[in-house]
Amino acid sequence: MRGGVAGVVVLVTAGVAGVGADALAQSRVRRSIDGPVTRESIVRSLSVVPATAGDPDVPAEVSVMLRIGFEFDSADLTAASRRDLDQVAEALADAEMAGVSVTLEGHTDATGDAGNLALSQRRASAVVTYLVRRGIARGRLRPVGYGEDRPLPALARDDDRQRRVEIVRTF
Repeated sequence: MRGGVAGVVVLVTAGVAGVGADALAQSRVRRSIDGPVTRESIVRSLSVVPATAGDPDVPAEVSVMLRIGFEFDSADLTAASRRDLDQVAEALADAEMAGVSVTLEGHTDATGDAGNLALSQRRASAVVTYLVRRGIARGRLRPVGYGEDRPLPALARDDDRQRRVEIVRTF
């Protein structure tokens, strides 16, 4: 897809502290927003508290998938992605989300070269920078790049849907 737009999935995720990353990756309940991405749909998704929240032996996460695009092999957000992230910023600014901090995890597929880890970090950082420009305190946002090391289990490692940023809420 040289010169084109690289699609990235953003997963808005609610998680439980103290649970290993491998266990979380295997037990994520992924949901998608039907229709347009709105502040309300993001707040509603981030406000879900799984029944097992607080139980360190039972991983509990709820995630919402959004398509976020970057220019090919870059961390430059597309215009459509900025509009969706505007809704994420509005959701994080909502009174119901006051005090909620999130980690933005960048992921890539298995195509490309050894630069995937750095690219995933730049993309996660680009989302953080964009949200900060939209009024979200930087202290509430932490970018982390994982490259291709944490693939979605139901997809091939080179599937373009592996390219994603996950917004993770820890309870």
